[in-house]
Amino acid sequence: MTDGVRSHGFTALGPLHEAFARLTGWTAAGTAFLLGAFSAVAFAPFHFSAVLVISFTGLVWMLDGARGHRRWGKAIFMRTWAFGVGFFLISMHWTASPFLVEPEKYAIFLWMPLILLPAGMALIWGAAGAMAGAFWSASPSRVFVFALFFALAEYTRGHLFGGFPWNLPGTTWIPGGALSQTASIGGVYWLTLLTVFVMSSPAALVDTRDMRGLAVRMIPIFASGILVALGWAWGAQRIAEPSPLSDTVIVLMDSGVPQDEKWEVGPDAILGEYTRMMSTEEGAPGDIILWPEGAVPVNLLQDPNAIDIIDAYLGPRVLIAGTTRYEITGDDARDYFNSLTVIDQSAARSGPMALYDKHRLVPFGELPAAEVIPFGRSISGILPGAMQQMATDGFRPGPGPAVIYADNVPPFVAMICYEGLYSSIPRDANLNGRADWLAVISNDAWFGGGMGPAQHYAQNRYRSIETGLPMARAASRGASAIVDGFGREVLRAAPVADSPDGWNAAYARGRLPAPAEVTIYQHRIGIVLFWLTLCVFAGLAFASWRR
Repeated sequence: MTDGVRSHGFTALGPLHEAFARLTGWTAAGTAFLLGAFSAVAFAPFHFSAVLVISFTGLVWMLDGARGHRRWGKAIFMRTWAFGVGFFLISMHWTASPFLVEPEKYAIFLWMPLILLPAGMALIWGAAGAMAGAFWSASPSRVFVFALFFALAEYTRGHLFGGFPWNLPGTTWIPGGALSQTASIGGVYWLTLLTVFVMSSPAALVDTRDMRGLAVRMIPIFASGILVALGWAWGAQRIAEPSPLSDTVIVLMDSGVPQDEKWEVGPDAILGEYTRMMSTEEGAPGDIILWPEGAVPVNLLQDPNAIDIIDAYLGPRVLIAGTTRYEITGDDARDYFNSLTVIDQSAARSGPMALYDKHRLVPFGELPAAEVIPFGRSISGILPGAMQQMATDGFRPGPGPAVIYADNVPPFVAMICYEGLYSSIPRDANLNGRADWLAVISNDAWFGGGMGPAQHYAQNRYRSIETGLPMARAASRGASAIVDGFGREVLRAAPVADSPDGWNAAYARGRLPAPAEVTIYQHRIGIVLFWLTLCVFAGLAFASWRR
């Protein structure tokens, strides 16, 4: 039924619109897959945001043709689902890396991250596309409808079953740049809604209505131009001045040990690399040293030898480190936690000054399969072990977001790896008193050396934009850096000389920026703004709707 498609509006784009709208069957699915895959370069480390114009516009035009099918729901679902499969496969192919740490055991299961994961996550996009099809028309309203349902799909993806908000379209903008500052108003989901609208607005220039009126077709792209101009102008003035520095000195350290060697070389070699940096690099009393998630492959707080070594080298400084720990719950029974601990040189006598247990656990990696999916217990034995390989039955979640208080350390919000994706964690932690900074620790060695670590770092920086709080980040074989309250990188850890062959040890020492003003998003107005804007888009879609 799409053979009779005739495009009207902006003449130069007519042939392209007809070419996309007339696609059917496997050709349509394959084209949608390629458009989705192409979208991956819009995100870190590339940030070629303009490619989303091509991808989203092409998808909208394909949905124009699908809406004319007798079974239009199925046709639209297949196109948007295939688009999502292409996007998730290419942008998150690094999820296969943990299966390659011990390939002789787990390579056979690569189909799970490379097929099951993208196909499953794309179901959300496919369902949203099918729902959008119920309100589709040839008028400019379809751009508002597309943005509305796509944003709802991303909100669902970020919350369903705990959520996985990786590479939301709102994070296509370079963090710390002018346009990224919009996240400080309404958060990353609001920015995602606006971004999808802006990137898909050129689709309105051409439609199948046999009528004149290019001016009407220009309305979405005109509105997008205003949004981009206002967002850039406001953001540019917000970051016009450098952030003042506080008196707090942060020291970032990463041993840089490859993940596949971490358990072979053992804790002594890794702890030796950290103590070498603590003793040979510059430092001063009062410094706050930050180590990554699971920095040393031992239960640090319950290993007297490791604590004694740290005490001997730490001196009048404070260490914030990621570690696993356990609590004895019965005869030969232990509950394990992926934790962040704050210790000083008296840790051997008095224990940690503060402790935070990760509460957003990675499905299959930290949270056992038995607690993630039905029948998960039957397959848990064939999946890669827990992220730290010290809790084969998985970790227990901590109580939730909190501001961490410790002597001689400005109050901070702790986030461990996966938690840095969630806007709600620093926002909720700050409801009863604002912290001075964000401490993010991660083990990016699991992600390989490609797109994964860069994407993770970029998304973490949006937490600073949303809250106005500076961030210190220590990531194993990832970006260890200090970021100001506007998401701008202030300092990044540099390679350390004479580290073991194949290791990427890194070190940096610098002052933490002062917090920026409390953002609109932190006041929770931004959460309401997302839903209000969805209502506005629904009203605009209704006002411009024509069958």
